Amino acid sequence: KIYNIYEDKFVGYDNFDGVNDLYPKVFINDVSYLYKDDHVYLDYASMIREGKILGEYVLNNNKGKYLLNKDEYALKVKDDVLKNMEYIVSNCNLELGYTEGLLPIYKEGINSREYLRELSFKGLNKRLNGNVSDKYNDRLLYELDTIDKMGFNDYFLIVYDYVLYAKKNGILVGPGRGSAVGSLVSYTLGITDVDPLEYNLLFERFLNIERVSMPDIDIDFDASKRGQVIEYVISKYGAKKVAGIITFNTLGAKQVIRDVGRVLNIKQSTIDNLAKQSLDDLKESYEKKISFRKLVDNFDELKKLYKIALHLEGLPRHVSVHAAGIVMSKYDIDDTIPLYKNQLGMYVSAYSKDYLEQLGLLKMDFLGISNLTLIDEVIKNIRDDTHMNITFSNIPMNDSKTISLFANGDTEGIFQFEAPGMMKFLKKLKARNFNDIVVATSLYRPGPMDSIPEYLGRREGKIKIDYIDDSLKDILEETYGIIIYQEQVMKIAEKMAGYTLGEADILRSAMSKKKESILLKEKEKFINGSINNGYDKELANKVYNTILKFAGYGFNKSHAVVYSLIAYRMAFLKVHFYNYFMLSVLNNAINNEEKTSGYISQLRSKSVLVMNPDINMSLLKYTIYDKKIICPLSIIRNVGNNIASIIINEREKGEYVSFTDFVTRMYNNKSVNRKVLESLILSGAFSSFGYNKRTLMLNLDNIINYAELVSDSTLIEIDEPLIDIASEYSKEELVKMEFDVFGFYLSMHPVSRYRSSNKMTTLLIEDNVNRYISIVLEIINVREVITKKNDVMAFVYAGDEYRQVELTIFPDVYKEYNRIKKHDIVCVYGKVEKRLDNYQIVVSKLKVLSEE
Repeated sequence: KIYNIYEDKFVGYDNFDGVNDLYPKVFINDVSYLYKDDHVYLDYASMIREGKILGEYVLNNNKGKYLLNKDEYALKVKDDVLKNMEYIVSNCNLELGYTEGLLPIYKEGINSREYLRELSFKGLNKRLNGNVSDKYNDRLLYELDTIDKMGFNDYFLIVYDYVLYAKKNGILVGPGRGSAVGSLVSYTLGITDVDPLEYNLLFERFLNIERVSMPDIDIDFDASKRGQVIEYVISKYGAKKVAGIITFNTLGAKQVIRDVGRVLNIKQSTIDNLAKQSLDDLKESYEKKISFRKLVDNFDELKKLYKIALHLEGLPRHVSVHAAGIVMSKYDIDDTIPLYKNQLGMYVSAYSKDYLEQLGLLKMDFLGISNLTLIDEVIKNIRDDTHMNITFSNIPMNDSKTISLFANGDTEGIFQFEAPGMMKFLKKLKARNFNDIVVATSLYRPGPMDSIPEYLGRREGKIKIDYIDDSLKDILEETYGIIIYQEQVMKIAEKMAGYTLGEADILRSAMSKKKESILLKEKEKFINGSINNGYDKELANKVYNTILKFAGYGFNKSHAVVYSLIAYRMAFLKVHFYNYFMLSVLNNAINNEEKTSGYISQLRSKSVLVMNPDINMSLLKYTIYDKKIICPLSIIRNVGNNIASIIINEREKGEYVSFTDFVTRMYNNKSVNRKVLESLILSGAFSSFGYNKRTLMLNLDNIINYAELVSDSTLIEIDEPLIDIASEYSKEELVKMEFDVFGFYLSMHPVSRYRSSNKMTTLLIEDNVNRYISIVLEIINVREVITKKNDVMAFVYAGDEYRQVELTIFPDVYKEYNRIKKHDIVCVYGKVEKRLDNYQIVVSKLKVLSEE
């Protein structure tokens, strides 16, 4: 029987009373929260879920659904019921933990150990063209032995199998990622594409017996075809043995403020203001941020919001499917873990990824990488147009022009290398070889960035190189004595303190995660080991403290090498097949107007023509014709993919011979309305018909009426009513129209007309933090804000042909410049400041150039 505490009575199953008396009774109440008074917060959680506000929901609806203590149980039920409950409790013994034998099997009836060895040695022989030295042979045997002892033979074979499937079916696979690149077995099987011995990569960083954990081979695939690989895995190993993985999206601090604020029907601007002042943790926001605390303390409605939000913060808001991961099992997955059926009818694990491996299940990541899609498109276009036998894998590694591209910082569009700060660093680094590119990947990150001046100084001979101790020179020589890679930490522990590389990886992991108890223990072990190997205690202490400092942000060299390889190959394509590369870069940025504007400016600087959309030539994506890049119809505002597809499909019946012909053929399609026609005209899509934009716009009503008449096939033929008007819109009007229809300037950015002696651009802003600069920009948006003192200030977005930047104009300055508006060209004088990862200019003076 079910007991309802709130109603203080047993409910349900009353018609079975006579039967139930024959059996022992058990008392169960609905437990939806732990503590008695928390029913209030469950009500608010329910309102968030159901999209309701106060007044639309019955409060106290969840009262009484808390976990009773033993005394409360005793007050509600008789002793015999309590005894029954105690009997059940004493006989329950559920242990959740690692279960042996859940890993999937590659293929029944084969010896996985022997088959993996056979494939690995065959692959090694192929990779090294038959010249297998003892060094490679011994490394392969060592790795295979470790893999076998840890029971992961089938795992490697499964990964090998679906990577092979992808490659055989024309799906571009990345050269690897993460620590798996340090495995020679992975290289011989074709899972990775980097020789780990060539770059001194360590297998133990990936897998070792001393740190027992699941191997983690994440594979990058062309994003557009990733699903095809997953479908293959499901079909091969069984739909009941492969499932997606659930993820829980929780209520973060800012989100819970917005959700509770909506439920309480608080004014949106008030909610926005509080959310803006919030950190990532509500309690921390109140304790550490004065502006947040003042808002909460000074307004009763925000005080109430904060109290409720504190209880709800961190709760799951909704569930979704892990973007890349799947879980695999030897047995049907629902025999091992519960499954969850999502809104699409798809079954996924009801446990998140963090718990699957603890249970002995295999989690694999199939990552869809848009840059691989881009690369695949570039190579396909090159092969189709030039018939060259170029592939992702056969790009040469010693190309001087490619290295020069990195040395010059000309890396717009290059994976991991197109941030303005990175391009600035590359110009200082002046890469001489591929290893320099690997260093750049590893140093240009928060933390290691602090070592950049020291690294450059040592590299250029301006600062003396310090190897800490001469015995560590062979480990630190490639990085001029600075510890950059995690693998260097491991090698130092091996060299000085006699660690095995497996033990050294445990040390590295403890250092990077700041596990104090392990670090104290390891320090003693490191120092004693170093003394036993002939080092003095003072030096051992110094080295330990040094590697502790660097281990926290040391980069995984395996990952650095393989991502630098992707960047290098992209750069090769950019250098040698520039138009094809930029074509794909533009297609990859089709929905990003700011990036598109920057890429078009770069093309313009290289004298590559980017042509307006053309009604008879343009497709859904950018294309190349006669060495010119043709814009797609899909980028035109009010057109998009759907209407562009309609236009292209109709064109397959025959090209449009005139503007009138186009309007007539589109007349019966209600999607192609007047707004669409105007956007097409102003985009220049009809320029090939010989009429200017103003002529077409002024004749539009007549043409639409004509199309209506001729759409009735019973009428006789009518002459085309298009009247030629010679004068076109002014240059200023055309430029503005172009921005309105594309969201960026295609022919020429208006800022460039005013850039003569002032060479400052948005690309140089990072170089001028805490300095005053003068820069010419176009106003994109002005957002006025009322301060606490009732003064007006403004946050302004402005940009040039490269990108946008935020201008902050405080009240005392804004009084003088409060007439600025969208599309004004201004010369701004102000101080560059960095706020988190964003840069802004605090404006001191401003001059509107476009009014002169």
